[in-house]
Amino acid sequence: MVKNFLTSLVGQLLLVLLGLAVISACSLEANTKPHATLNLNGTQWQLKTLNGATINAERPLSISFDGNRMNGYAGCNSFFGSYNASRDGVFGAGAIGATKMACMGERDQLERDYLERLAQAKSYAVNRDQLQLLDAQRKVLLSFISAPATKRL
Repeated sequence: MVKNFLTSLVGQLLLVLLGLAVISACSLEANTKPHATLNLNGTQWQLKTLNGATINAERPLSISFDGNRMNGYAGCNSFFGSYNASRDGVFGAGAIGATKMACMGERDQLERDYLERLAQAKSYAVNRDQLQLLDAQRKVLLSFISAPATKRL
C-alpha cells in the first residue's frame, strides 16, 4: 500500500513538497544567522577620494579607530576625536580637535573639506580593504583604503 502510494502522482507530489519544505527550513536557518560584524578598529586607513575626487597628497591623509576614539592626519594637522559606529553601519563623529600648524592654500582647503566631510558622515561601509563614509542620503563623502599601520614614536 505504501509502495502504491509513493508511486502514484499524489505520493510523488507529496514527496517533492516534503523535500522542498526541508530545504526551505535549512536555508531559512542559514539566513537568520548574524552577518559578519563591520569593524573599523585595528586598521590604518588612507584617504583615496573626497566627494568623488581622487586625492594625491604628498603625505597621505589618514584615519584610524581605536575603541571609541579616532585620530589621523588631515593635510596639515593631526586630528583626534570620538566616534560611534554600530554593527549595522551607522556612524557618527563626535567633536574633532586638531593641532594648530600653519597651513595655507590648497592644503588648508583640503584639510577643511576633509574634516567637514568627516563630521557629516552618518554611515559607513567596509568591503575588504576599503572603507567608505557616507552622508544621510548614502552619498559617499570619503573613500579610504587600508594601509600598513604606522608606528608612533
